[in-house]
Amino acid sequence: MMLNEAIRKRASVREFNGDMPSDDEISQIIDAAYLAPLTMTSKNSHISVISDKELLKELDECGFKKFGKILNVETSLYNAPVLILISGKIIDTPPLGWGVDAEVFNRNLFWTMGSVVQNMHLSAVALGLAACPINTVVIGLHDRPELMKRAGVPDGYLPLCSLAVGKTEYKYSEKKINAENFSISYLKG
Repeated sequence: MMLNEAIRKRASVREFNGDMPSDDEISQIIDAAYLAPLTMTSKNSHISVISDKELLKELDECGFKKFGKILNVETSLYNAPVLILISGKIIDTPPLGWGVDAEVFNRNLFWTMGSVVQNMHLSAVALGLAACPINTVVIGLHDRPELMKRAGVPDGYLPLCSLAVGKTEYKYSEKKINAENFSISYLKG
C-alpha cells in the first residue's frame, strides 16, 4: 500500500481478533517509529513492546479505571494482543546556551511523539493490522509508578503515547476528506 492510500484509509480500529502480529510485522511498525522526525529531547525515547497477557490486563484495568466510565467503554485496550508504549525524559533544565526554558524542549518532545505514533499507525494500516492510539493507559500510568516500571518505562522517564496493535477482520476503506474540524488561512505574498 502506498503512503497516500494508507493516509486515506487510516482509522483507529478497535476490532482485534485476538491473533498476534508476526515478529516481522512488529519490526516494520517499530522501524516506522525510527523514521519519524526527532528533536534533541526525543532522541532518548524508549519503546516498550508489550504482549504479556497479564501485564496487558493490568494496563487495560489502569486505563479503564481512569476513563472507562467517562468514555462509556468496557475496556481501554479493546483486547489488543500488543501495546507499543513510548516513553521519554521530561527535562527540568534546558541545555546551556539555548536561551529558552525547559518547557520549549518538552513541547518539542510531545509533538515529536505524535509523529512517531502516526508513523507506526500508518505502518500498521499498510500491513492490514488493526491499530489504535491509546491515551487512557498512558495517563493512567502517571498515577501508577510500580506498573509504569513493569511496563518497561525507564527510571526518570514518563509514558507519552501508545499504540494498540493486532490482527483484525476489519477491512480498511478510503475515507472522504472532512475539513469541518479545521479552519485554514492562506497567507500569500
